Amino acid sequence: MLVFLLFYLLVIPITVLLHEIGHGLGVIISSKSNAHIYLGNTNEKNRENFRLGRLHFHIIWSYVGYCSWEKGLNKQQSIISLIGGPAMSLLITLLCLFFTFYTSLGDLRSLLWSTAILNFVNFISTIIPITYPRWMPGYSGHPSDGLQLLRLLRN
Repeated sequence: MLVFLLFYLLVIPITVLLHEIGHGLGVIISSKSNAHIYLGNTNEKNRENFRLGRLHFHIIWSYVGYCSWEKGLNKQQSIISLIGGPAMSLLITLLCLFFTFYTSLGDLRSLLWSTAILNFVNFISTIIPITYPRWMPGYSGHPSDGLQLLRLLRN
């Protein structure tokens, strides 16, 4: 029961936040722009909480996240920034799988395995080029990272 609560109250929002940090790291590594990392919607209620260098964090507990950056990134910088989120989700998947095989604690192993699955689903659902459907609250009508990448590569 505790693992279940931890997963839904902490792991899912932290996973979303880390995915968005992946985008933000892509921005600051490839350009001189600032990145704004949002956990929760991008509205006036979600004000900046803190900064880490050029990463500006706007955090309200939520299951949705966004990363925005200043206009003016060239094609290569935009590609790196868009790949950063799915790459972070895939990295977390692999790390959790690795540690799953090296722990004997049942609850920790379950938490790591569940986190690996969550991050793999996050990777797949963001890298596939789609427009998110209406039933996905927070993302409805938005293009996935994969669709944004595909559009960039076609131009």
